[in-house]
Amino acid sequence: MPLALPADRPAGLNLLGLPTGTRLWRIGATAPTDWSWDPFPQPLHRFDPAEGSFRTRYASTRFYGAARERYLDTGRYVPAHHADHLVVELVATRPFRVLDLRNEAKLDLLGLDDRISTSHEPAVWDAAHLLAERARRWWPRIDGIAYRARTTPSSTSNIAFWSIDGCTATARPLRTCTAELDDLVLRRDFTLDFDWG
Repeated sequence: MPLALPADRPAGLNLLGLPTGTRLWRIGATAPTDWSWDPFPQPLHRFDPAEGSFRTRYASTRFYGAARERYLDTGRYVPAHHADHLVVELVATRPFRVLDLRNEAKLDLLGLDDRISTSHEPAVWDAAHLLAERARRWWPRIDGIAYRARTTPSSTSNIAFWSIDGCTATARPLRTCTAELDDLVLRRDFTLDFDWG
């Protein structure tokens, strides 16, 4: 994995427009109206910019994908104090423009491979941080980066995004998501430390 990406956008590297109506899911403690878009001084997550020039947030194309990403480090255990965390559903009101790193041809143009989506090697994270900055510079009208999920790569994707312009956003407490939580417990090996429904 190279530490340096092309300074200029490679010829043939285009954006993908996720269709209007695409749904994205996120689980967290705050509602979208309270989200801070202030950047971190140092990158904390995969596609945070290297220079701390903007804020990246993350979502999944499926509810269970968001849950698996959120609770990967706890072994799919959801603690009691998360019962009132919020499930945020974003719905694209126009094509949502992303650099699609799930596409092998695009990875080849960038000199990258699939590790950009899943690896925790420091060199890979350095490349991911730099790619976020370059992508924002290469396309003035880009919404984010689509990449392969670590936990459910065959059925979900993750989206790193930089604003929710072009989306509606709704939020509801996790404990009220009865059907989704039933699915997590009955089919996806989650443990919830609270009552729901």
